[in-house]
Amino acid sequence: MNITDLKSKVMLSSVTISTWVARRYDGKVTEEVEKSHHARGIGRFNKRLLPEHAPSYAEVVSIGNRIRSYYYGRTLKYDQLGVRLLPTMIYMDVAERMRAMKDEFDLAVSVFLTNYLDLKEQARAEMNGLYNEADYPSLAELSGKFGIKLSVLPFPDANQFGVDLPNDVLTNLRTEIDQHVFESIKTANNDLVGRLYEAVSTMANRLYASSNVRMDVANHVRELCELLPKLNFSNDPKLAHILEQAKTHLATHTGAELKESNVLRSQVAAKATEIEGLMAAFMGGAPAPIADQVTDQAIQLPPLRFAA
Repeated sequence: MNITDLKSKVMLSSVTISTWVARRYDGKVTEEVEKSHHARGIGRFNKRLLPEHAPSYAEVVSIGNRIRSYYYGRTLKYDQLGVRLLPTMIYMDVAERMRAMKDEFDLAVSVFLTNYLDLKEQARAEMNGLYNEADYPSLAELSGKFGIKLSVLPFPDANQFGVDLPNDVLTNLRTEIDQHVFESIKTANNDLVGRLYEAVSTMANRLYASSNVRMDVANHVRELCELLPKLNFSNDPKLAHILEQAKTHLATHTGAELKESNVLRSQVAAKATEIEGLMAAFMGGAPAPIADQVTDQAIQLPPLRFAA
């Protein structure tokens, strides 16, 4: 793909998910532990500020995790922390879904804020002498600690880089930007293929090892074959071929069909291994293994942003 075409195919994006940490460092208790064990610097005591059973708060955190997982599942790696690539082909769907999930998050926050004072009283009873009113923000302060924000920026375009510098310096910078763009495409495509590789590898291992192919394993491959072509913003022909092979040979069979037929299971396992080889060649080698999971959570995600 011509670099100048990329700016219409993909954008930079980030998502900020903020919530209250509901924990506080207690220096007094830390000091007491150090004195009782005659040791300094052995740890920090961070006390939980809410009751162990606080479903309204847990729901806020759970929705935040789902939003984060959804966003990372539909964006691709970039080389800057927190910034990812969002193909324009799926932007409208992602933006609409993110708005709906933000509404769900905001509603859960409202429920938690309604319960906040009662939860504080429960915490007071549970914590006994460890309770400290100063650890707790007011309702007004607390409401400002929660939020969801999806941000987008244009993809770098060397031709639009017109800062006031000598021509030779500007030319070198534009060359560096173009090189960065090519590296970004490679990183994104390897991220895309790496997801499919893990799913196909898991599927092949299950097919070879047992007749009991879990439904979620087959479904995960099918879902990726539906989603990943939309993330191929560079229209890389080798990548498109890999995705088509996976869709044609792996995504057309249910777990029940694979369980019933030894012949079909053997055929699909062999094809999965063949497609694994195509993907490994595309990436220049098999990726490092990640957790054996079959949901969006298999993507390595950073923690939520917590406000004190």
